[in-house]
Amino acid sequence: MSEDKRKASDRPEGPTNASELLTHQFRTVYALIERNTAGMSHADSLVQPHPTGNCANWILAHLTVVHNTLMGLLGESPVWDHQRLTLGTLYEPIEREEQAFDWDTMRSRFVASRDRCLAALTRLTPEALARRMTGPFGDPTTMAGLLGTLAVHQTYHAGQLAVSRRVAGLEGAVKAPGQAA
Repeated sequence: MSEDKRKASDRPEGPTNASELLTHQFRTVYALIERNTAGMSHADSLVQPHPTGNCANWILAHLTVVHNTLMGLLGESPVWDHQRLTLGTLYEPIEREEQAFDWDTMRSRFVASRDRCLAALTRLTPEALARRMTGPFGDPTTMAGLLGTLAVHQTYHAGQLAVSRRVAGLEGAVKAPGQAA
């Protein structure tokens, strides 16, 4: 029986191809970022971990820069087209208020890009995913390989937002099954 003729109940629950897998990964990235930044104030976003590390404001700005690149690869408009949001402006930590980005605007723009991003990922064809390109460090890859690398990168920094949330004195937002939400 062909895939399209099977009943919905016979289909696997998880992703079955690269486009579905990438969509699933980025849906998870969005959920982690949204939950880890929920209820954080601008002041919370500026709390610096010690002795070293970046505050949540820097982390979300960095995530936004990389997501702007992702959106460009997908043929979508940027998450937030802010003149200071470039890789070159984020080499140093944000340590002073005047270096910071408006937290509420940045967070809302990031979260609002979710549906556009996920829809674009679901439209990727096998041919588009197989397209040869250059990876972030000059290595040869495919579109699927690059998007997979970006998903890992975004997940890594989404986890840092969880730590930043706790450093700011807020309760953890991602709970294990069975824990109170």
